[in-house]
Amino acid sequence: MRERIKLVSVLLMGIIFLVACGSKAELSEYVDVHFDGYDTIGTAYYTVDEERLIADVFNVTDEDYWELDDETYQEIENMMSAFSIDLQEATDLTNGDEVVVRLKVDQDKTDKIKTQDEVAFEVSGLVEPEQLSDEEIEKNVVVNFNGFSGKGTIQIDTTFDGDLYDLYFETDQDGEIKNGDTVTVKLTEDSRDSLAQLGYALSGDGSVDFEASGLQVLAETASEIKNIKDIERMISEGINRKYQDSDWGYYTYEITEGKTYYRQFERDDSDESYWGESNNGSLIRLYTVEEYDSDGDLDDSQTVIFGFSNIILDGDGKANVAQIDEYNDSYDSTYSLESVEKLMEGYGYELVE
Repeated sequence: MRERIKLVSVLLMGIIFLVACGSKAELSEYVDVHFDGYDTIGTAYYTVDEERLIADVFNVTDEDYWELDDETYQEIENMMSAFSIDLQEATDLTNGDEVVVRLKVDQDKTDKIKTQDEVAFEVSGLVEPEQLSDEEIEKNVVVNFNGFSGKGTIQIDTTFDGDLYDLYFETDQDGEIKNGDTVTVKLTEDSRDSLAQLGYALSGDGSVDFEASGLQVLAETASEIKNIKDIERMISEGINRKYQDSDWGYYTYEITEGKTYYRQFERDDSDESYWGESNNGSLIRLYTVEEYDSDGDLDDSQTVIFGFSNIILDGDGKANVAQIDEYNDSYDSTYSLESVEKLMEGYGYELVE
């Protein structure tokens, strides 16, 4: 009787061993997902317990691994290269979210493992981040508007300290701002990305609005300059002063007044840099200037441009004539008056009637 029981036991163990040898390991049981970072902006990554997988499938330990025969070693290599794992939705995670791991096994490479198509894991263990509100951003962002209304630029400074001292902000409206505009200032993409590492999350949009003000005003058209007659008088006085007859009669000038032009903003690709740093708000007049020698013979003829730039208006639409900039230029006799007029129009000047 005792021998029969022993025989049955041996047979059962053999059957169990054969079944075990014929079964495949379930890959998903060796895959784990880990969560790191802060709630709402957490990240996930997966690991595969390769050591346990090899040990369970081939009944070997680390110590045995380097003593395996070539055939077993190749089987292990085939198995480890036969599966692929894809972790879905690995960023911007919140505790309680569900992430899915997709698994696939190439059965042509190995018959040692099998797997489910997908395994779900619940997000947990993420640390609660500090909240950065739009109100806090508004309190710590200081803006200044510079330049001319319509072409204004913005200077952005911050008063954050500690971990947030290195945050940067920007606007898409820089260079085109006018007084009264609502200018949206927002965190740069790099600064948004850095918040996760700093332990912060946005509770709002990460942007604040400011109303543009303090930009210098240039007339859109010459008719908006309330004291334009004063400036035109200064142009006439300036050209006559520049081309005065010689005291001893060595040369005299004949000045013929031409058309008057105005331009609010200089072109971005302007070739007129020799007229000064800025030719915004420019009122100019063309003149034909002929120079005669002491015998009364024509010595030279040129087209002269004379006027003022940076004609900035106050709240009443008047320019402070003491602060406008004088400039002039000239074209020699190879240019006709008509060609210079076309040049001015090409440079964006409009005729003042």
